[in-house]
Amino acid sequence: MRRIIGICAGLVMLTAPGLASRAWADAPFAPPTPLIDSGQAKPGPKSVARTFTLNGVHGTLEKTTFDEVQKRFGGQVAHQGDAGGSLSWLCYDLPAKHLRVWLAAGALHNHAHQIDQVTIWTVSAPANSPGCPVPAGQESADIDGVAPGQDAASVEARLGAPGLSRESWLAYAHNAPAGAGYTESDGLAVNTENGRISHVQAWRATSN
Repeated sequence: MRRIIGICAGLVMLTAPGLASRAWADAPFAPPTPLIDSGQAKPGPKSVARTFTLNGVHGTLEKTTFDEVQKRFGGQVAHQGDAGGSLSWLCYDLPAKHLRVWLAAGALHNHAHQIDQVTIWTVSAPANSPGCPVPAGQESADIDGVAPGQDAASVEARLGAPGLSRESWLAYAHNAPAGAGYTESDGLAVNTENGRISHVQAWRATSN
């Protein structure tokens, strides 16, 4: 169950800057897939993805809905796939920070449009597209305080050694009982370039 939430089959694979740039020229802008699956990381002792922030507004994974975000920032929900590969998302550009942010709902939460995945990606020049509008407010985005531009060492200082690493990517995961036979699972994938965080993606799922 963890894997279909974190890295859905319906996500579009964007593995190189050139490919990413070409894909971002087209709409809708689906979230890119990291080169590492945090669902495969060795679980650590503490949660790695509970909250997110966009332009100073705080959200909670599996609780905050698209409607709540749209009331503040506008934007249009896009969708692809069905059944286990279903994915819906809102996309926003933060051009001054050279970031693109996706707030997504996977198969478990698509019906309620509850956000359970967040992707924050560094881009050289975000496209000016209705599919990814610029939200009002001071540009910023993070996942539980982890954000592009931070020192790469800050991730391990906060979360410890990664449960999985590959090339410039680090991945963390966590699982814990949630009562009534349910399990809370979450994962975080981080890419580092030149000693700085460049890409972050996280997911969270409560399942039985």
